[in-house]
Amino acid sequence: MKNKVVKFVLLILALALLAACTSTPATQAPAAEPEKAAEAPAAPAKEEEEAKPEPADPAADWPSKSITLIVPFSAGGATDVTGRVVADYLSKAFGQTVVVVNKTGAGGSVGTAEVVNAKPDGYTIVETSIGPTTIVPYLSDVKYTYEDLTPVSQLFDVPVALTVNATSDIETLQDFVDFAKENPGKVTIGTSGSGNIHHLVTEQFAQTVGIEVTHVPFDGASQAVTALLGDHVTAIVSATAEVAPHHASGDFKILGLTTEKRFELLPDVPTFKEEGIDVVAGVWYGIFAPAGTPEAIVAKLDAAFRDALEDQKVKDGFMQMSILPDYLNSADFAARVASEAKNNQQLLKDIGLIK
Repeated sequence: MKNKVVKFVLLILALALLAACTSTPATQAPAAEPEKAAEAPAAPAKEEEEAKPEPADPAADWPSKSITLIVPFSAGGATDVTGRVVADYLSKAFGQTVVVVNKTGAGGSVGTAEVVNAKPDGYTIVETSIGPTTIVPYLSDVKYTYEDLTPVSQLFDVPVALTVNATSDIETLQDFVDFAKENPGKVTIGTSGSGNIHHLVTEQFAQTVGIEVTHVPFDGASQAVTALLGDHVTAIVSATAEVAPHHASGDFKILGLTTEKRFELLPDVPTFKEEGIDVVAGVWYGIFAPAGTPEAIVAKLDAAFRDALEDQKVKDGFMQMSILPDYLNSADFAARVASEAKNNQQLLKDIGLIK
């Protein structure tokens, strides 16, 4: 009997010990219930977290840093001089420096292409002309067209001039034609680059009067002028702005202009049409931004250039190059560029430079 009692007590102790080992300690937190864990709020999507409203006016704080005005022609020419005069005005108007940078080469297409490929934020613009925008793209593989630029403002429009050195025996357009016919293959005509409007006028003039000339492209108008001063070419075809000061000083003789009527700043120089040569052309120069530049920034630039051309100091600077400001707003300038691109493409076909 005694043994049975002992066994019973031992059994009771073993059961108590087993219960103590399997019980949950008072300090241990219970596991989270599955239903409650599923109810925890989801983290916001990354897109929603990073989304920020677009500024209502992209031009509100523009410009907040310096602006680069690229001139795709050499220093000292009409584009360079007028660009620096206008840049000085804009630096004061904007309260930010407008830096003029000359990027020459390939008839102005090197500097123009740099702006085509620039960020369209209004901080990189170009003062270029009819050649790099509406002629060169048809002649060369420059990887851009006029549609890759946003016209901002036309600044001026100047006649094209045929000019010889004052030491030349050639006095008139007819003298030039006669000389060329008497000396086939010996006449050289320099321009500011291959594929620009001066090049086209040279080819058109030669074909119209039936003469053979050799076109000599230079890297900018100032180099062409230097070549003529040194008698390295027979003549140059250029904007009047490049040669008028030398004509006034007696170093050059301007034989004729490609205007419909006589140019008011050179009233004594005849037009090609007066001399029976049907060649009419003008050279506009203007400001362009990369395609895609916000309209608000283009409008702000356009207004600034319009105001600049009304400033007397700017007008005086232009007059030093025998240039009269001739402003067109962004919309009108864009229409002119598109129209002349089409016309110049046809002209290039007519004179055999493209098919």
